[in-house]
Amino acid sequence: AHMLCFTSDVWEVDMPPGHRFPMSKYKKVRKAVQTHINDSEQQIQCDFRVSPLATFEQISTTHCTEYIQRYLSGQMTEAENRNIGFPWTLQHVNRTLSSTGGTVAAACDAYEEYIRRCNTLDLDVSDDQTDNAHLCWSAHIAGGTHHAFRDYGEGFCIFSDIAVAANVLLQKFPHQSSTADPTTKSKGIRRILIIDLDVHQGNGN
Repeated sequence: AHMLCFTSDVWEVDMPPGHRFPMSKYKKVRKAVQTHINDSEQQIQCDFRVSPLATFEQISTTHCTEYIQRYLSGQMTEAENRNIGFPWTLQHVNRTLSSTGGTVAAACDAYEEYIRRCNTLDLDVSDDQTDNAHLCWSAHIAGGTHHAFRDYGEGFCIFSDIAVAANVLLQKFPHQSSTADPTTKSKGIRRILIIDLDVHQGNGN
């Protein structure tokens, strides 16, 4: 089955000595996933790609533009950076943008593949009895920054990648009436369900 897996660990960040955030976990998880796929008896077709950097336009679907500009240009106050939990560095800006961009890319890829299958397999996606041939997924081995709010960050989270991805999808693929485009079986996205399995969930989302 088609699957893309985005990864952000190419953007390395030099953390201060003794910092408690385990930045190395992303590379370790990516390697573990690759090993599992290679060793699996199942035929898993998965391409690993470097997460793209989220654009200002994508992030502004969710976050305050003034907050975005101040973070990107290094104009955050010491108190704001302390609340986030990371010192501001250009390294971390790229890491943050890739963390959001990878989730956006995975979400868009999954839905675009869904559209392709619906059209090429001639599936009636409105039929509850349809098999799962139209179901698709992509992944991002990073992100989950669910403690970020619209105009400030906290808990090691600057931008809410999941919320940004959801808003980008809703804008890019808005729900259409059944007569809007008779050439496609996809009618766009009406709602998005976010399932947060973190032990304390995401107050930002």
